[in-house]
Amino acid sequence: MDREKKKLNIRQRVFRLVLSAGVLTFLALGIISIIGIVSVRYDLYKKSGMLKEYSSEYIQEVIVDRQKSALAAVAHSMSQNIEQALREQMQDVQYLSDAMTVKLQKPTLGIDAQNLVNGNEQRIPRNTGYIFYVPELREEISRNGMSPTLAEEIRRAGNIVDFFIPFGHRYEEYYTSFQAASKNGYFICMETRYDGSDVSFDDDFLENYDFRVRPWYLKGMTADKPVFTDVYIDTDENPSLACVMSYYDAQGDFAGVISIAYGIEEIYKIVLETAVGEGGFSFILNSSGNVILSAKKDGIFSAQAVDVDLRNTEDPAIADAAKKMVAGEEGVTKITYENEEYYLAYAPMPASGWSFATLMSNKTVLGPALAARDEVVETLEDYRAGISKLFLHLFIIAVVLFALLLAWLFVGSSRVSKRFVEPIQKLSEGVKEISAGNLEKKINVDTGDELEDLARNINIMTDEIKNYMANLEKVTAAEERIATELKVATNIQLNALPHDFLEGNDKFEIFATMKPAKEVGGDFYDFYLLDENHLMLTIADVSGKGVPAALFMMRGKTILKNLAMTMQSPDDLAAVMTLANNQLCQGNDEMMFITVFLAMLDLKTGKLIYVNGGHNPPMVYHENEKKFSWLKMEENCVIGLMDEMFFEQQEIYINPKDILYLYTDGVTEAMNKNREQYGENRLENCLNNLDHNCKLPTLLEGVSKSLAEHVQDAEQSDDITMLAVRFN
Repeated sequence: MDREKKKLNIRQRVFRLVLSAGVLTFLALGIISIIGIVSVRYDLYKKSGMLKEYSSEYIQEVIVDRQKSALAAVAHSMSQNIEQALREQMQDVQYLSDAMTVKLQKPTLGIDAQNLVNGNEQRIPRNTGYIFYVPELREEISRNGMSPTLAEEIRRAGNIVDFFIPFGHRYEEYYTSFQAASKNGYFICMETRYDGSDVSFDDDFLENYDFRVRPWYLKGMTADKPVFTDVYIDTDENPSLACVMSYYDAQGDFAGVISIAYGIEEIYKIVLETAVGEGGFSFILNSSGNVILSAKKDGIFSAQAVDVDLRNTEDPAIADAAKKMVAGEEGVTKITYENEEYYLAYAPMPASGWSFATLMSNKTVLGPALAARDEVVETLEDYRAGISKLFLHLFIIAVVLFALLLAWLFVGSSRVSKRFVEPIQKLSEGVKEISAGNLEKKINVDTGDELEDLARNINIMTDEIKNYMANLEKVTAAEERIATELKVATNIQLNALPHDFLEGNDKFEIFATMKPAKEVGGDFYDFYLLDENHLMLTIADVSGKGVPAALFMMRGKTILKNLAMTMQSPDDLAAVMTLANNQLCQGNDEMMFITVFLAMLDLKTGKLIYVNGGHNPPMVYHENEKKFSWLKMEENCVIGLMDEMFFEQQEIYINPKDILYLYTDGVTEAMNKNREQYGENRLENCLNNLDHNCKLPTLLEGVSKSLAEHVQDAEQSDDITMLAVRFN
């Protein structure tokens, strides 16, 4: 044994020592590295799971809130539409009541009395005034003749037909009855019928009908201002609605009731068509808590024959919502109906004392949220799978490197054992300290060979591991969050623009496109009907691009629409711009502004009222001239930059087949690689060379193709938005 030890020289001993130490060192480093990699992998996997859970909950909450806001907007918009029509009818009834009172109180106004058709004896053509006597009065006249006092009263009252006729033109699309019902037993009436049929009464009606016991007359007897009846069944067995008010004789006493009654088909149509999502429906509640119109045919939300006060229903959520509706409040609440959850949005109609409500099932609300959540979950699952695959590759590489280093150590240690004794000791001590968790440790080996490189690589590796562990989680989470939020923001912005181009309206044709330069843009367009005869048009461009411009765009769009919906007169269009400018200036520390073109088109006369706030001038195609020309514009300031600015509105008349083309500066300022802008001349030539009888989507597509030919491969520098409307 001693002889064998003597045969081992120092180099051999060092070789064995270096070889054994190297093997143990690399084994220790490999184990520590594997443990570190596994620990990092576990931590990343755990953090990604937490991110998945948080993202899913956050996205679902955001989308549910958006859906609720959209539902509330639908309820508010529909209630305002119905409210506007009811207020116009109240004004008409007030006017007719005042006119009838004047007729009775000033005898000189009865000189040119109408020759009224006797409704008791013959058929009456539509839009023709007639008089009807209740059975009691008809028998009295038959026996004793008509008294001079009554004859004089009828002679004067008959002139009310002069007022019925112009009002009849406004209601000619419906079955409408204009009535002046006297307490003395006669009423003067004129009816409009859109199908052109005559008015006639059967014998049973003539023998028994007494309007003085009808619900509309009884309600009008005590009404010193216009009021609405509940929905009732008229003499033709149709559901009807009436606005009524008393009129007075020369002594100021009650003399009779003025009534405008019509079928509720149009309001019922709105109720039916307002459903949001599968399973959604709408209804109208009166001031007594009764459902008077509904898309439901049965259940507590149907318009039932026997009144049901929803305020007294056993379901506390429904009862509470009904109380708030009757109180004239506006809001959104969650209820359970027929074992299914719904969101109920409601808004008041003060003119009638009613409240409009629309319901959307919870499944419809959660549908987009669940889809977005699933997409995020799928993305995070792919990310987690990628992490597992990456660490598997690192493990295989580490094993291969370990095997190669071990082989190199075995071959080279015999030649450089003396030289490597001290550096290897340094390496061993440094690796031990690093493996103990001190990643701040630096190994200093100055041999000028591979050992020095190995030491330097170990130092680099510890720095990279330290930085990797510190930054990987934060960078990955931030990138995923930003990408998700940008995608959600893009969808929200696109969904905020109207995509229903009202194709069922035969008075006009409209179409619009918007192509943002980034994920989100600052351009927007908007259009909506203020009523059946007035179309509001908006196109605008916010200064800047990206998320700030998109947020300012949403604010501007909402303010302009809200103010426009409250206009009392077309002459208020300039005031809408002034008020919108003042509101946008508030809190606008970033000094952002909007160029906007706002217009209102009268669908009956072709009158176009418009206000320009620093926006590009639109073009108008005149059918009689067969070409497009620029619309004359006043120089008004942009909105949002300086408050207390005043805007001047202008107006023109356009004819049938004329086209109004609106755009943003992304069209005329689109540049090719030579920095040449598309320009107004190219736009004018393009529009005049297109087929003006084509559909509007084809017209806008023609402009887009012309832009693409000019820009070619150049990057889009600004949002491109276009809107066209053809007046029919």
